[in-house]
Amino acid sequence: MNHYILIWSVCTFIESRVRGEIDMDELVRQTGFSLAHTRDVFRGCTGKPLARYVQERRIANAAQELLDTDRPVLDIALQYGFSGRTVFSRAFRRHTGYTPSQFRAEAPVLARVRLCAGVYGAALPNRRKAVHDV
Repeated sequence: MNHYILIWSVCTFIESRVRGEIDMDELVRQTGFSLAHTRDVFRGCTGKPLARYVQERRIANAAQELLDTDRPVLDIALQYGFSGRTVFSRAFRRHTGYTPSQFRAEAPVLARVRLCAGVYGAALPNRRKAVHDV
């Protein structure tokens, strides 16, 4: 079965709300499918859990904001739904290999990525090789 419209709906829903709280009940109303079904289809089509996708989109958008503004890291963390700087820093490092401060200082170039048909967003930067990866 082709789930193109459901995946597109989920991606546009998440991307349009990535800066705030993402209400899964509203996603259910918008798609017309149960949250369990939506999660299963999303994971089956994309290979990643919906919650991980949401966190990756928040991190990617926060990364872009770190480069484009001088706003404090805490303000950016709170805007993207993280409970504090420490939680944000841990998640940011796990996904990017950088702390937010290192990322801002080194200012790597962020590419754009196609999330689904007609939906583009900031890409997560390529992870730096950790010492143990060499």
